[in-house]
Amino acid sequence: MLRRATAISLALVLCFALGATAGTTGKIAGRVSDSSGSPLVGAAVLIVGTSYGAMTDANGEYFIINLEPGTYNLQARMVGMATKEAQGVQVVADMTTRMDFRLDPEAVGQTIIVVTDQRAMIERDVTSSVRIVSRDEIRTMPVAGIQDVINRQAGSTDRGGLHMRGGRTGETVYLVDGVAQIDPTSNTFNSNIPMSSVAETSVLTGGFGAEYGNAQSGVVNIITREGGTRYSGSIDFMANDFQALGLADDYQWQDNRNDAGPFTEARINSEVAIGGPEPITNFLLPAIGVHVPGEVRIFAGGEYLEIGGGEDNRYQYAFNNWQTQASGNVKLTIRPNPRTKISLTGYYLDRTAGLSDWSYSRCETPYIDAESGDTLAPGTDVRYILPTRFWTQYTMGMGLTQTLSDATFMEFKVSQYMTRFQYKIRDPQGGWLGEGYTEEDWLDYTPSRTTDTDGFARDGASRYAWNDTRSTTSSVRFDLTSQVTTQHQLKTGFEGNYFDVFDYSVDTASGGNIYLNRYHAFPNSGAVYVQDKMEYRGMIVNAGLRFDYFDPNFDAYPSDPSNPVTPGTTPDDPDHIINPIEVPMKYHLSPRVGFSHPITERDVLHFTYGHYFQTPVFDRLFYGSSYDLSGAFPLIGNVDLDPEQTISYEVGVKHQFDDITLVDLTGFYKDITGLVDTERNFYSAVDFYDRYINGDYGSVRGAEISLMRRPSGFWSFSANYSYQVAKGKSSGATQNYSYLWAGWVIPKRESYLDWDQRHSANVNVDFRIPQGEGPRIGSFPILEGFGAALQWSWGSGFPYTQDSQGTASPEINGRRYPWTMSTDLKVDRTIWAGPVTLDVYCWVLNLFNRKNINTISSASWYDADQDGDGRPDHDPKGSTGNPYVYSSPRTIRFGINLEW
Repeated sequence: MLRRATAISLALVLCFALGATAGTTGKIAGRVSDSSGSPLVGAAVLIVGTSYGAMTDANGEYFIINLEPGTYNLQARMVGMATKEAQGVQVVADMTTRMDFRLDPEAVGQTIIVVTDQRAMIERDVTSSVRIVSRDEIRTMPVAGIQDVINRQAGSTDRGGLHMRGGRTGETVYLVDGVAQIDPTSNTFNSNIPMSSVAETSVLTGGFGAEYGNAQSGVVNIITREGGTRYSGSIDFMANDFQALGLADDYQWQDNRNDAGPFTEARINSEVAIGGPEPITNFLLPAIGVHVPGEVRIFAGGEYLEIGGGEDNRYQYAFNNWQTQASGNVKLTIRPNPRTKISLTGYYLDRTAGLSDWSYSRCETPYIDAESGDTLAPGTDVRYILPTRFWTQYTMGMGLTQTLSDATFMEFKVSQYMTRFQYKIRDPQGGWLGEGYTEEDWLDYTPSRTTDTDGFARDGASRYAWNDTRSTTSSVRFDLTSQVTTQHQLKTGFEGNYFDVFDYSVDTASGGNIYLNRYHAFPNSGAVYVQDKMEYRGMIVNAGLRFDYFDPNFDAYPSDPSNPVTPGTTPDDPDHIINPIEVPMKYHLSPRVGFSHPITERDVLHFTYGHYFQTPVFDRLFYGSSYDLSGAFPLIGNVDLDPEQTISYEVGVKHQFDDITLVDLTGFYKDITGLVDTERNFYSAVDFYDRYINGDYGSVRGAEISLMRRPSGFWSFSANYSYQVAKGKSSGATQNYSYLWAGWVIPKRESYLDWDQRHSANVNVDFRIPQGEGPRIGSFPILEGFGAALQWSWGSGFPYTQDSQGTASPEINGRRYPWTMSTDLKVDRTIWAGPVTLDVYCWVLNLFNRKNINTISSASWYDADQDGDGRPDHDPKGSTGNPYVYSSPRTIRFGINLEW
């Protein structure tokens, strides 16, 4: 039952702002002087082909704000002076690109400056660790999606999810065109933006400005492309599923429990993108005499992905490891006049996938007793045993950008993001298991399961019987940016979000324990911020303050033993009435400051300090809110949870060796408090339930070094190394719950966290011969367009807990996995034919076919001496011989890309 959907809450939603806001435009600034270095007052600096421009002030300084990320040509001119044009000046979101001009006395014609370095080697207005990856860079990298790009950045650790600089999963917010696109019930990013639609991706790890909220460890800002003045597009097809393409004989998956590793993942991936003038307003309406003022442009991209042969061919390569997915986005940009821009955006995703669980891999084979010959399990289609998973997402948004003056512009956005995740098991009689069941029907359900002597499940539906989680986030946001003076850029804004979240899940555990959860909540949250970007003679200071609030807007019930809850009761039970308590709104004030100071012309010192917070995932607040205690070891949500908090420090030095080579050395420390944990509540001498609380804490310290060499002489290079120590009281919100269930004592001291990877390194080497260059036969450049990208990754072992230590207080995560290494190679050849570009490529993953251990099936089996040689065997596959504990073997993919 809603506690308050009042005018106060609605007013707060409209007057304040939530969490994650992000800049999507950048700035060009510089100085215009004469040949002697004296400032030129009143010189004009224009962006060629646009209405953007500025005049220099008394110091010869100029700035042009509100520019979309991309490459521009700048022209500087003044009466009596020769015109100069700088071509290829790159603008990055949230950053200042410096472009100075020196004009000579008037001469015939103009001077062209080609900016070959694109972005400045040292981005002096960056006060923390930021990695920016452009579309051109992504196209040459051996990556399959945005997540692959992120995982290759310093400080990123993939351990069943993204851990940024030692934080838990879910502590990184993902923004698409400045708007958060995460599932608030789990803080996960399940969207799939087509790679052909991405213009730029930036990853912030060391600290972020006051405009960013509801994130503790990092921010990923994805900016999608807009349509241009002419039509352009691309078609991309990549595959290694040769059977589906009719290029290979049928190859069926089979039970090879002693196989050294899993089979190659089959994949078919295709993308289509097109952009340019919107055809209706630019061609059809003018043809009938209707003219729309200004410019109207459109960009649309779509992707289809199939893994493992899809559901119909789900045994081709790996057990039930299949997926089909379709996604797409569209952006309509309307510029009725040079000072106004309206954007309409849309995104949609539909994904269906199986659930691969090795312990069920024999379920379709009859289970016959070896002694009696009796059939103990007939063999059942895996779709009647394991759940099928479904994801659906859509985003709709409208944005208005209005230039108020040459120094000030405002942005207003409204959006709605819906995400839904379901899983359910097919019923042999048709439909789905439990379809139409009431809660009482589920509580009366008795599962029947058969397990063989080797530990394989042979019959009976999985315990994960039903789940339907959906959330809708409606947002309104306003930002105002003003270059008050040459030295000060002020930015302020607010945003409000209203959530509609629903969850209904059924876990049919063994022993007749049915865990049933159902909640429907309508929380809201908001924030307001102000920040000042100060620039003084090369020194940059970013200072900001952010105020957030969160209102769960939900009735809570007391857990005080003096007002006990008995098993099976609910707040609606007339025999046991529990009066709800009001949960106060949560408030948080976050100061943040960072500075960048030049030491020499080639060295810059940067420092960042900030307070960051995050509302716990909604499942931790609302799960089991009806206090249904029918199952053993019930776990209950807590609507009164406080935000999780991080205080972060970072200091680093950047050194530019030459015009194309840069090194960045950074150290960091994070103090984390208020993490979600669990505690046990007794409501009788023997009866209890567990409940989420803010009882956990942790700390992370480390250092990163990054080296970059821009393209020169056909070569480019980037590398990063990370050292970090991540410790805490527990590695997840339910760790203590699991320890109590196992009979262990809750640890009172910090231990290494599950994702504590002490050392990691990434190296990317790219060799590319541009058009018209390279060796020749006669006048023909025989190797033009040839390229090769090599990506190498290495990491030290993750920790694990030794089993059977003979104590209820074991050492947590005291042992380590072996180190891992992977090498990927992408070789391509580009062919130019007028306006059309054809690229053919071959992509080899795990080039050296290394068998990395990703997980351990059983710690006791891994540490056991099965062969009797007196040493642990270190066999990660466990007693069932699970091959999926290893990384995927060598995989070869072929693709073709056509652009125009």
